[in-house]
Order: sequence, then C-alpha cells, then structure tokens
Amino acid sequence: MKTIMKKLISLSIIILLLILFVGFNLYTKSSYKVLKVYSPSSVAVDLNNNGKIDGNETLTIKDVECFSSKVSDTQKELANAIGIDEETALAMGFFAETYAKNLLGEHKHVQVKTFENGEVEIHFDGKDYSKLINISAYALKNGKPVNEQAFKKQVEIVKKAQLKIYNNKSDKYHRLNCKYGQMAHDAVILPKSQIPKTAKACKFCENVVKKAKTPKKEDKNAQEKAIIKKITSQSFKTSQGNIKLFLTDLTTNLTPHKSCTTDFCTTLVKQINNTNSSIDMALYGYTDVLDVTNALKHAIQRGVNVRMVYDVNAQGSNFYPDTFRLAKLIPDSKGDYGDSQYQSSIMHNKFFIFDKKTVLTGSANISFTDLSGFNSNAIVLINSPEIAQIYEQEFEQMYNNHFHGKKVKIEQKENILLGESIVSVYFSPTDKAITEKIIPLINNAHKYIYVPAFVITHKRFTQALINAKLRGVDVRIILDATNARNQHTTHETMRKNNILVKTENYAGKMHAKSILIDDNYLIIGSMNFSKSGESRNDENILIIENPYLTKYYKDFFNYLWQKIPDIWLTKNAASESHDSLGSCFDGIDNDFDGKIDSADSGCMPVKSNH
Repeated sequence: MKTIMKKLISLSIIILLLILFVGFNLYTKSSYKVLKVYSPSSVAVDLNNNGKIDGNETLTIKDVECFSSKVSDTQKELANAIGIDEETALAMGFFAETYAKNLLGEHKHVQVKTFENGEVEIHFDGKDYSKLINISAYALKNGKPVNEQAFKKQVEIVKKAQLKIYNNKSDKYHRLNCKYGQMAHDAVILPKSQIPKTAKACKFCENVVKKAKTPKKEDKNAQEKAIIKKITSQSFKTSQGNIKLFLTDLTTNLTPHKSCTTDFCTTLVKQINNTNSSIDMALYGYTDVLDVTNALKHAIQRGVNVRMVYDVNAQGSNFYPDTFRLAKLIPDSKGDYGDSQYQSSIMHNKFFIFDKKTVLTGSANISFTDLSGFNSNAIVLINSPEIAQIYEQEFEQMYNNHFHGKKVKIEQKENILLGESIVSVYFSPTDKAITEKIIPLINNAHKYIYVPAFVITHKRFTQALINAKLRGVDVRIILDATNARNQHTTHETMRKNNILVKTENYAGKMHAKSILIDDNYLIIGSMNFSKSGESRNDENILIIENPYLTKYYKDFFNYLWQKIPDIWLTKNAASESHDSLGSCFDGIDNDFDGKIDSADSGCMPVKSNH
C-alpha cells in the first residue's frame, strides 16, 4: 500500500511539474517586447521576435480613446464639443501619449490577447493596460471625459505648460496646431520654458510683428559666427589624410532612436560590411541597433573572424542590457570576469580593429543613445596598419584574460607619422596618460585649452588647468550636467579660480573625453579625466598633433558653447528637469534615479505664480 501511495505522489508531482512547464512555455510564447508606442491606442509589439516592426505588428488597443497630438478635423470637432480649444486638445494628446509611453515603454514585455474584430488587450506586470488608461485623466468615452474632474484638472496643468513645437533645424517654435510645425521632421514638443532663448517664433502662427530694420553694426566676432553657422548646416565630420573625425551634437537631437542614420553609425556598419578577414572589438557595452547587429551577423556568416572583449561588473552583469546577447552572437567573446583585486576596475574601451589595418575608436559606446547622436561624442577612424597593430597588441592581452593591472606596457607607440598628423597611442592603466602625457601638454599651452568632458575629478589634472589659467591661457570646459552633481567633481574648484565652466543643459549627455590645445593638439578617446580612468580601468587615448583637425573641433566646441546659455556658467543644470532641454520628454532616465520623464520630480509641471 505504501509503495502504491509513493507512486501516486510521485506521479502527481510529475504531472504538476508538467503543468507548470507547459504554463511557463505558454506564458513565454505570449510575452512580447513593445517596440514603439505611437499613441495610447496604437502600439507596435514584436510578435515574431525579430527585433523590428513588421506590417502586422502595430496593434489597435481595445476600448481606449484619447486626444492625439496630431491635427485632425474630427479631433477639432470633439474639442469644441467638450469646450476646449484645438491647441489644448493637442496638448492633452501629447500628455496622454507620454503617459502611455511611460506605462509601456520600449522593450517592456507584455502579454497580448487578440479579438475577432482585430482589436487587442495588453497586459503587463499583472495589470490591464486599457483599464489603466481608462481611469486616467486623459480617457474619453462617447466623446466625453470618463473622469470629468480629473480631466479638468489636467487641462489646467496642460495650459500652464504652454507646449510648443520646437524645430531643431530651423531653431523656430510653433503653436501645436501650426501646419509648418506639424510638417517639421526634426522637431519635438516642449514646454515654452524649455525652448532655447535663441529660438524665433514662427511668423505664421505666433502673430509676430516685424520690427523696422536698423542699420547693422560691425560685428567683431563675425568670422567666428560664420564658421559656427556653417557647422550647423553640415554633417559634423571631417578628414585629413588617413584620419576621419566624427562629432555628434546633443543640441539638435533631443530624442534617441534606433535608426542607423548618423555618419558615425553608417560608417561603423559600412566598415563591418567591407571587412574581409577579421574584426576585433573592445566594448564597454551594447544596446541593440538592428543595422549594427545584422552587419555583425552577416560578417560571421561570410567567414569573418569576429572577436570581442567586454565589461562584466562585480555582480556579473553589464550596464547595457544587450551586451550578453551580443556575446552569444559572437562565440569568440571574453568578459573581464576579474580577480577580487580588480573588482572596482572596468573594461571601458570602445574600439574596433578591421582587417588589422583600420581602427575606429573614441568616446561613443555602441548604444542607441550614442549611435543616434543623442549624446555628444568624438570618434576617429584611422586607416593605418601600424596604429592597428598597436591596438591589436592591447586587444590580445585582454582577449587572453590579461585585463586591468595584469596587462604589460606596450612600447613603440608614440610620435607615429601619419600623413599630416603625428599620432601617439596610450592605454590605461599601464601608461598613466593624464599624469605623464596630458599634464605636460597643458603645462606648455600658450593660447587656449578647451575641454568637452563627461566627468572631471582628477585633482592633478584640475590643478594643471588652474595653473594654465593663472598664466593667461584661455581655459574653457563644457561638462555633462549629471556629473556636475558628482560628489567628487572638481569643476566648482575651477570656477572659483576663474575658469569658465558651463554645464550642458540638453537631454543627452556631454559624453566626450577630449582636450583641444593651441590649434595643434587633439586628445580623444575613452578615458574620463579621473583617477580610475587613468589608473584602474582598461582605456585608450590618442594624442593627435594636427592643426586642421584641432581647429575643426575647436569651431565645433565654440558652436556648442554658444548654444548653452550663460546662466550655466555659475549654476548646474539638473539633467532630468525643466533645466535641460527635452529631458522631460525623451523616454530616458537622464539622472539614473530610476524615474523617467514625468515620473521624475524635476519634470513635474512648474507651478504658476499667478
């Protein structure tokens, strides 16, 4: 009898496990990634798990009705019936779309239930998306607000925000129902308080009265302004000889995207596609950009030997979510699973070596925020077997599990003549590049030192800049807003010593790690100006002696400097707040506090004084 009971219990457990397994499989198969939220009632979901939006993957959500940020006659009639003007209805539509994006977000996993009429229900984290929308202040039913009191309260908030369409390209702002604003491709919707002071009102929709022309005064800075104007109308790339320089502009792209349209991204894909034998890459991390992923897949398929080293933190993870997926795609991958001695060190490089003759390196991570130009970065492409061989030696050390303090110093990598340039290559932590190479250049500067930087905490570097200022050198710094609030930042010390430091006030990051000196030296790479960047992490830095490239980057620096208001010379912009242009509507956690856009306290509606 006992034997029979044991068998029955064992059989019951097996059946239960089988049910759980089947249930888990059914759940997994019905769980899909959200690719894009078009509106509260229209969402693109990756039903076939191929990472891109196909024709049948834009879903209409059941029982969801809200205003839209797009102009239509139907919406205008509905607004009139409810008793609000068209512009307020468009603003309510924009807030509703933002609310929907915050609920679903890109890449959130959802469950989809399909109905015979083509409509669907979406569930996530045990919640019904339709119900959440329908209890919100934005919900409409049969042409009327579902919650009239909440709707009226939200209308007041929306009116105070004074939303405008801001066109980055033309530097003009429009009313929400302006046909020219609606037609603009390079545009975002922002509160009027976030519109740049330089922006002009659209003369067709903002009732601008033309002022009488006054005689033009001679402009002493006309030449510099002409250069800056030229920069704004062209791609931010230039080349001389075997070196191409790419600069990305955080002031003109206020929302990141996964389309590979920047010169940097298209160049990377082209290099991968044109590689014949080998690609070696050292990446801090990766977020999936389909064109890059596919290019790497095709390279492997056609027999290219692709190898990768990447960062793994003390918890066994990576800052970027798709890094381990890329490592699975590339079997020849090594993470810096280090000894306990090096747990505070990171593999922070961002370089590629193509066919052992071309190097792509700089400050940009292979992430959608950097590849789309949302963040400001500096990248160089160098066609030189000699430079490539130096990077190969560094790569081989890491590939053979000699990361961080286990590496040995590579010799014969300085003063390499490359056409019009003299190039020196340095690696951290072996070369102590800040102390032994960069500070001596700062000490010998005579005219100017311009530093676009993600972070500055290195004390000896800071003191060298202060000393340069004291002897009359023009020292200017553009610093990332988030890192201006780092407890170790030294920028306030520099301000006290009369160095001009501006914190950027845009949604994206100032992610460059560059220095420009006296129209002669261009310093560029992955290394932040910190003790860990110099002495602990795996990094690479180039010192390029080239007047043309340095002057080009200087003009770009001046262009950025002019676009950041002077108020940020003495104050620090909050990176996710009304201080930073576009940061409350970009879908990004700009200040790394786990809260995005309207969920962040810095993005709460500004209270009126009236």
